[in-house]
This record gives sequence, structure tokens and C-alpha cells, in this order.
Amino acid sequence: MEKNKNIELKDFQLRNIEIITHLFKAGVLDDDIVENLRLAELEYFSLLDKYDLLEKKVNVDEKTNLLKFKKDYLNNIVKTASRIFYDGFRQMLYHISFVRFDIDNFSSFNNHYGHDVGDKILIEIAEILKNGSRPTDYVIRFGGEEFDVILPATDIEGAKVYVEKIINKIRSLELDYNGQKLKVTVSAGISSISYRFVEQRFLEDAKIESDYQKLQQEADNALYEAKYLGKDRFCVYDPSKKEEYSKIRKLYVK
Repeated sequence: MEKNKNIELKDFQLRNIEIITHLFKAGVLDDDIVENLRLAELEYFSLLDKYDLLEKKVNVDEKTNLLKFKKDYLNNIVKTASRIFYDGFRQMLYHISFVRFDIDNFSSFNNHYGHDVGDKILIEIAEILKNGSRPTDYVIRFGGEEFDVILPATDIEGAKVYVEKIINKIRSLELDYNGQKLKVTVSAGISSISYRFVEQRFLEDAKIESDYQKLQQEADNALYEAKYLGKDRFCVYDPSKKEEYSKIRKLYVK
């Protein structure tokens, strides 16, 4: 299987070279075209990495059919991007955003309506996340009622658009319980990181894993702020509030 994959990757890259050569000869090659081809190649490699993960059932949560948490997801994304965007001449700034969603008042749903209803909520929200995300995004069941989404090639503004769309879809969700329509909401926290591949081409695995932990902690702090401010909303991690987040976490009682 590995052998076939290598042949396929080589063919894909050769097609891109042929396209660039043809456009160059025709005198119509510009930076935007080259960048779009690089993005297409990034998406191709990212999809292959994700399909490898999905083929291994041990990495998939049985209830939601989402990815299980693993510490090397960011590592896969960064290394995929680095081999596409590093060219030795330009400093390619590559943004990755991270989102942590948490279902509001989930324990109350379980206690009042039973775990079957709670499971249905988990499954419905997982479907919204899957359908509302790109094929190259990593949609993860982090644990319990929490979901993580890693958004490659996405800055904070793009992440905010994505999260607002997901929150709105969940707001419109209705679950039937003995003729009663149940509504559910989520809160979310967003964090982000950027890599310059000229400077950071040879990042070690341990450094990227540390970055992943930092992204999660920052998103979790922003999530607590969203909960503290009234739920059914998102907040973006703000480095200037670093000292405030510990107070917010203590003040908010889940």
C-alpha cells in the first residue's frame, strides 16, 4: 500500500509541474496561480494523511465517528505544510487555528432526560461539525461533551467565521423528546499559531507537541471565558488576559 501511495504522490506533483511549465511557456504564469497550486497540493497531502488515520479504526470514536484525541495531529499538519510551502527563498507564514467546543448544560440533559438523549445530542452535534468542516480539518471528540477542531491554513478571522457558522447551526437544532422540542447550545474557545517555514523548517516533534498543548490550553481558557459570559457564544484567546483566565476559571462553576 505504501508503494502505491508514493507513486500516486509523485504523479500528482508531476502534473503540477506540467501545469506550471505550460503556463510559463504561454506567458500567463503569476504568483497567484503558483500559490493556488501549492494550496491544492497541501490539501491533497492533508487528505491522504487524514485517510490514513481514518483507516485505523482505533483512532475513531465509535459513538460519534469522529477522530479520537491524539497528541501528534498538529505534528502531521505542520510537517505536511512544511514540505509544500518551504522553498528556501520566501518566508511562508502558515496559520493554524484551534477550536474547543463544549455543549452547554450537558449534564443537566443527561440527568433530566436520560443518557439516550445525551447520546443523541452528541451524535447530532458531531454530524453538524463534520458537515460544516472541510475535508482537511481535524474534527476530534476530545472527551465527554467536548469537541476539538484543528483548522489548517486558517487564521483567527477565518476561525471566527467557521465557529459562528457552527454555533448558529447548533442553535437551530431541535430534538424530539416525547413530543417536546429540546434545544441545545454550545460555547467555544479559539486559539491560533503561525509558522514561518524558512525559520522553522526543522522543528522537532517535541516542540510541535508542546505547541499543540499550548493551543489546547489557550482555547480552553477562552472557552471558560465564553461560559463565564453566559454561554452560547465563542471567545478568542487574548494573551493580554493571561493573568485573568485563572480567575475566570475559578469564578465559573460548571
